[in-house]
Amino acid sequence: MRRIYLESLSGLLVCFFLGVVANEMFVYKLNTDYEYVLEDYEANAHQQLIENIAKNQGLDAAHQAMNQFVETTRNKLVTYGPKDKIPTPVSEFFKAHPDHFIFHDEERDLWFRLVVSNNTYYYTADNNTLVRQKIDLEDNLVWLFILASFIVYSLGYLLIIFRRVKKLEVATLRFAEGDLSSRAETNSGSALGSLNKSFNLMVDRIHRLIESNRTLTNAVAHELRTPIFRIQWQAEMLKDTSLNEEQKATVASIVEDTEEMEKMVDELLCYAKLDSRDLENLHHPLEIRDFLDHAMSRWKKETQFNLNLSLSEQPCLILADETLLNRALDNLVRNAMKFAKSQISIEATVHKNQLQIAVHDDGNGVAKEHQARLFEPFYVGDKARNKAKSGHGLGLSIVDKICVQHGATVQVGQSKTLKGAVFTITFPLCNDSADKPIQ
Repeated sequence: MRRIYLESLSGLLVCFFLGVVANEMFVYKLNTDYEYVLEDYEANAHQQLIENIAKNQGLDAAHQAMNQFVETTRNKLVTYGPKDKIPTPVSEFFKAHPDHFIFHDEERDLWFRLVVSNNTYYYTADNNTLVRQKIDLEDNLVWLFILASFIVYSLGYLLIIFRRVKKLEVATLRFAEGDLSSRAETNSGSALGSLNKSFNLMVDRIHRLIESNRTLTNAVAHELRTPIFRIQWQAEMLKDTSLNEEQKATVASIVEDTEEMEKMVDELLCYAKLDSRDLENLHHPLEIRDFLDHAMSRWKKETQFNLNLSLSEQPCLILADETLLNRALDNLVRNAMKFAKSQISIEATVHKNQLQIAVHDDGNGVAKEHQARLFEPFYVGDKARNKAKSGHGLGLSIVDKICVQHGATVQVGQSKTLKGAVFTITFPLCNDSADKPIQ
């Protein structure tokens, strides 16, 4: 964002200087500069006055008058004789225009001649005088103040825009992080034209779409429970009847499929529940070492793999909902059980006031092209995997939702210890009494 404002300020400065240059071109170059016209009138009048003095009182009196003029006006007088070399533009002008007796050079200094004299006279500013130095200082200060005022105005204007954009950015980030009630301020002191209203309109539509999707998912999941239960009940009833082996296999397959459907419905309901309400009020301080020790005894009963647990020596207290945390770790460990070859390792470490729980396995890992989308709902990285391993694509999404509810993060990468996949959940530690709920 800083780059945008720096580019804006640079653009304004460029426009300012282009405006100055354009003014110089159109006013002074392409059109008649009437200040120069006035200077020519004044120079003609001065030359004629000196000419009259020279004719009536003599050349010495004219020289004396010129000296008094330059002394009064804080200029300098330079006299060139007939044999002295004068600048080429001046000599060429007087040769080309013998009936003209005045000439202003590029610096607007006056050159003039007299009919009664062969000399060429040159008036130039005496920059050593105090009044000339003050005039130069004032001219420079004018441009300095104009430029400073322009910069102050530009910075102030950009600061206002920056604050309004920042507010809109904060509202956008809150909405992106799951706060569907986030809206941009629309009062005149905070709005960026109609952008804030357009943003709120977009957010309202997205909110309605998400809520509609949640309601539909929740309703479908609830409605599926009843027919699934009936199918299971009827299949169980069929088991008690006289069936041949082929029929028994068919009934067993039906029961297996309905159990799989029931698991999918449970995951859908859990996902909808996590997505629809804030569970922060259910969090309480939890000692992770005792929690993991208890969970290990359950996990070891579910697998024949070598399952190791490494715990931090220092106490690790976090604010968490024990049921949800248990489900998140169950999903990760059981996911590791599906893809591990022989070994699973769980490590709990403390790093920079954060607790990291990493689940390693010695499987084939997760390809990099799948890692970014692995926590999306219903995303299955390897289409070739069977349903028993890949599941329905909601397990890791539920883990991600649980982490969001706890202000935690979950990441997937390549395990350096077991060379397979590693899923790492990072929780903020609860070491401050202010983090603990009041009893």
